[in-house]
Amino acid sequence: MRVKALLLATTIAGAMYATSSTNAVAVDLDPEVDDCRRDIALKVGGQVNRAALYGNNGLVDDIFLVDNDNSSTRLRFRAIGRIDCEWKIGAQIEVQFESNSTASIRFEQSGSAGPNNFTERKFEWWVDSENFGRVWLGQGDMASNGTSEVDLSKTGVIAYSGIADFAGGLEFENGVRIRSATSQFDGQSRRDRVRYDTPTIAGFRLSTSYSDRARFDVALRYAGSFGDIKIASAIAYSEDSANSEADYRLNGSISILHTPTGLNATFAAGMDDDVEGGRLAVDQRDPYSLYVKLGLITNIFDFGHTAFAIDYQMTDDLNATGDEFHSYGAFVVQNIDHVGTEFYAGIRLHELHAAPVGLPVAGTNFTANADTSPDDVVAIMSGARVKF
Repeated sequence: MRVKALLLATTIAGAMYATSSTNAVAVDLDPEVDDCRRDIALKVGGQVNRAALYGNNGLVDDIFLVDNDNSSTRLRFRAIGRIDCEWKIGAQIEVQFESNSTASIRFEQSGSAGPNNFTERKFEWWVDSENFGRVWLGQGDMASNGTSEVDLSKTGVIAYSGIADFAGGLEFENGVRIRSATSQFDGQSRRDRVRYDTPTIAGFRLSTSYSDRARFDVALRYAGSFGDIKIASAIAYSEDSANSEADYRLNGSISILHTPTGLNATFAAGMDDDVEGGRLAVDQRDPYSLYVKLGLITNIFDFGHTAFAIDYQMTDDLNATGDEFHSYGAFVVQNIDHVGTEFYAGIRLHELHAAPVGLPVAGTNFTANADTSPDDVVAIMSGARVKF
C-alpha cells in the first residue's frame, strides 16, 4: 500500500510540474478543429402506435384494431456529424408501416386495410450552420408542412387539427368518408424538394422550399416565452401547380400554454383560394376550416404528466358551396416518462350537412343534385404509443 501511495503521489506531482513548467511540451488542442469535429454517428429509433377503435354511423357499427394515423408506427435512422465548429451535416431515413390504418379502415371491411408494407416518409440530407441556416435536399417536409399543426397541449398523439387521422377512413351512411368531408388545409406535405431554413432570430424562423411541377411554399414560425406564457405559432403560403383547382393556400396555427397551471389553447385555420370543380360540376368557392382546442396539463402521477383536451373543427364548402362539416372531441393522454409511452383515449362526433337537393347553389346558376345530411358518425379510440 505504501509503495502504491508513493507511486500515485509521484505521478500527480509530475503531472502538476509538467503543466506548470515553462519547459513543458505543448499539446496541440486547437479548439477550432479538434474540439469541434465529430465523426458522423447513427441513431436508430422509432415508435409503435396501436389502438382499438369503435365506430358507429347510425346504420352500422364495428370494432377495429388499428394503427393510429395521428402518429403512425414507424422506423427512423438518423446520422449527424460536425464538419467543424460552424458546420454540421446530417441525413435521415424514415419509413412507416401501417396495418389497418385509421385513415384507411371502412365499415364492414373484409380484412386489414392498407398496403401492409413499408412506405416512405423521409429520405434526405441536410447541411446546417448556426449563422447561415440549414439547406435540405431529398424526400422530406416542405417548408409549410405542419404549419396548421402547432400544438402545446401534449395530446397530439390522439387529437390535433388533422382530425381526419382519428378515424378518417370511416363512412357516413351515404358513403362519404370522413377524410373526404373535412380538411385542415395544412401546407404542402412531404415531397422530393430543396428547402432552406434561416437561423432562428428572436424566436422567428423563415423557411421556403421548391419541389417538382413548380410546387412552392414559404412559412414563418415563432416560438418563445413571456414570463409564464409559452407561445408557438406558424403561418404559411403555398402554391401547387399540380392542383389546378386552387390558386393558392393560406394557413396557420397558434398555441398558448400557461406553464404554472397547464392551461392551454390552440387555434388553427386554413383556406384554398378560388377553387373550381369538386362534387358539383359547376361550382367556384373558397373552402376553409377552423379548429379550436382547450386543454389542461396536470401532474396527477409522479411518473408523467396527464393531459386533457376538448376540441372543435369545422370545414365549409369543401366539395360544394353549402357543404358543412363539424367535429367535436374529448381526449385524455397519460404519459409514462421513463418508458417513452403514452396511453390515450378519445371520442369524436362528426356531422355532415351537404348542399340541399333542388335548391340553387349560392353564387351559381346550378342546382344541387346530391343531397346528403346523414346521421352523425361516432368514433371512440384507445391505445398507446411506445417510442424507442
